[in-house]
Amino acid sequence: MHWTLAANLAETVAALEAAAAAGADGCVCTELALTGFHRRLPEVLATEALTLAEAQLRATCARLGIAAAIGVPTWAEDGALLNSHVYIDAAGSEVGRVHKRGLTPSESSFFAPGGARAWTAIGGVLATSVLCREMLDIDALLPELAAGRTAGIRVIFWPSYISDADDAALCDAYRHGAEALARGLGAWVLQSNWPEGLNLPGQRGFGASVVIAPDGRRVMTLPRDEAALTVVDLA
Repeated sequence: MHWTLAANLAETVAALEAAAAAGADGCVCTELALTGFHRRLPEVLATEALTLAEAQLRATCARLGIAAAIGVPTWAEDGALLNSHVYIDAAGSEVGRVHKRGLTPSESSFFAPGGARAWTAIGGVLATSVLCREMLDIDALLPELAAGRTAGIRVIFWPSYISDADDAALCDAYRHGAEALARGLGAWVLQSNWPEGLNLPGQRGFGASVVIAPDGRRVMTLPRDEAALTVVDLA
């Protein structure tokens, strides 16, 4: 995570390039990957700069032939700011966005809640996103997403910013929620958790992103407190 839009954009482009070089068809990035998720977020919300940055992300996906789900801020038509996960296909076209609905109290002072959740066809799978602490809201999400699912490989992207050193019991609850959601929907869960935070530089326990199979088994945990990339074969 970096303080500036330019540095986070460069980091995200580098992640897409690394994923493509590793043979991936798609890449899932963290919550607010484009801007970083930190106390200076209001300083990087210039509309024109963000529009240009998103255009560069779409161009990168097209250049690499890779799909992506990337955390970005979104302005609603009424001017409200949303915490979003944008879906870009391998041709560089935006095919959907998911807006975080289950906000923390501090997030609610800055972001507006999103609306209904649905599935989007991208990269040969049907995908949706559950953003960070929304994994505690599966009682509402499960029937909503079950009603809209169709045949095919289903993937739940889980962009997040959590530290198990800060609250290990809460992080366990997040992961148990993710396992239950995977079982309930017969879907893969692919987490992408920030490997560090900027607001509290000495805090540890970030990263450790999980991969959960459709039967609810946690089949992979990525390294803790460091950036990491893995390729998951959904076939």
